[in-house]
Amino acid sequence: MGCAPRFRGHGVRTGRSDRTSKLREARDFGGRRPPGEGLLCCQAPRRVPIARSTLAHLQALIDDGVIDSVVCPLKSGKEADLFVVERAPYHYVAKVYKDRAQRSFKNDAGYREGRGVRSGRDQRALAKNTRYGRRLAEEHWHAAEVEALLALERAGARVPRVLAHEGRVLVMELIADRTGRPAPQLAQVPLSKEGAREMYEAILGQVVLMLCNDLVHGDLSPYNILVREDGPVIIDLPQAVSAAHNRQAARLLERDLAAVARHLGLIDPEIRRLGRLAWQIWAEYEGGTLVPDFRPDPERTRAAAVEDLGGLVGELRAAADEADLERRAAAGDRDARKLLRAADRRAARQARRAAEAKEAAAAAAKEAA
Repeated sequence: MGCAPRFRGHGVRTGRSDRTSKLREARDFGGRRPPGEGLLCCQAPRRVPIARSTLAHLQALIDDGVIDSVVCPLKSGKEADLFVVERAPYHYVAKVYKDRAQRSFKNDAGYREGRGVRSGRDQRALAKNTRYGRRLAEEHWHAAEVEALLALERAGARVPRVLAHEGRVLVMELIADRTGRPAPQLAQVPLSKEGAREMYEAILGQVVLMLCNDLVHGDLSPYNILVREDGPVIIDLPQAVSAAHNRQAARLLERDLAAVARHLGLIDPEIRRLGRLAWQIWAEYEGGTLVPDFRPDPERTRAAAVEDLGGLVGELRAAADEADLERRAAAGDRDARKLLRAADRRAARQARRAAEAKEAAAAAAKEAA
């Protein structure tokens, strides 16, 4: 009843507000509307409470001619609300960012490191966390995703393409399947062992391509990878960091791959071992020899300094315990699956606490200076 998303070129329409200049030139790549009934995800009306400020942002896009109408709510996430919108004859996704006070993801200081601020006044406002500084930080947070998406699109990465960005709203390509349904998250897709290995290789290729373009996703997981018939599409990039200017980039790269490998490792335990090889990718990047088709060598071992041996032994023991859980989970042990998921949540909490401690130490050092 539907047809595949179509892509064709067009010019920006004339006779509209100046704000429509933010529309991408020679673009129209939304999901083609299925005849008669609209998107399948919107056939059943849902009562979803929507903040007045969100409605105001969407109405502004309609008033300015960027979109024609709002079709239906799509999803509410930790940092934004998503809506299916129409710019005839296509459907797109409008991502309306939540205010920092409403976001469940608030500890963004580590991700902001390395994002250049030219104005001295702006730098002081950000450092002192003034009202103006907080507003500026929000604007930079929103703009970071747009800049990352545009850079990765130019590089040929599999990310949604941007139609427009205005204030707290990003309008972009709707990632849909052949029937017009929004593409599912990786976490929702059943895979065979062979399919899981192929999926990991495809995602790994995108991670390497991103790093070749000086970007690390920073929050990659099975929930921000969409799966279309032709492969995975990476979404949600406001946390993307510059590999060259953010001191946490190497750790975030390892965490990104480990999160994907943990999920796919429930299907093929060997993938978990592959997920621990991010250090090879980083070594190639630091050495200036990283290319998009680079893949880690599972047989290559990581050299350890003498002072790191104690920590290495601990890591090996933890890896052995994790491998045992993986084997049990692959055999259908529900308790082992629960333990693996609990370990993932614990690791995420520890990472957040470490980032918060680092942020507090930096603030204390500034005050002392």
